[in-house]
Amino acid sequence: MVVCRCETVPIFLDSPLSLPQQGFCSMSKKRKRISRRRLAGQRVLAHVPTHHLETGEHKPVTAARRYIAEGVLMPPALVNVRRNEHTTDRFFWGEKGLFSAQYAEENHFLFPSLRSIVDHVGEEVIFEGLDLASDDWEEMEEYEYAFV
Repeated sequence: MVVCRCETVPIFLDSPLSLPQQGFCSMSKKRKRISRRRLAGQRVLAHVPTHHLETGEHKPVTAARRYIAEGVLMPPALVNVRRNEHTTDRFFWGEKGLFSAQYAEENHFLFPSLRSIVDHVGEEVIFEGLDLASDDWEEMEEYEYAFV
């Protein structure tokens, strides 16, 4: 007997149809939901200039800091640091320092430079199609004063 999450099925080894057919058991992988707040942040960061670099012999954050120290970047900017052929680390360079891009996506309303992008482009354009829940908007208004 083979136990599948959906049901128990007897299997007879001498039968040509003894193996379960593909798609027989519908155990699908659940997709991770990206929060609306993070989606909104991704749309805002799409309007920020992006710089790509290799780590070389340094750790990704060190490589990003050295690149910024060379005076190449003005905030706001995204820095994509390629660690190896499979991994890329993303950083956000803001007025107050270097942050992970994920943090900047989730808390885009805390950064004055990102807020100015939203004001310049227009909330209707950036957040079109995003149905932000009321608690997300209340949370944004709550942090409005606490710009990083």
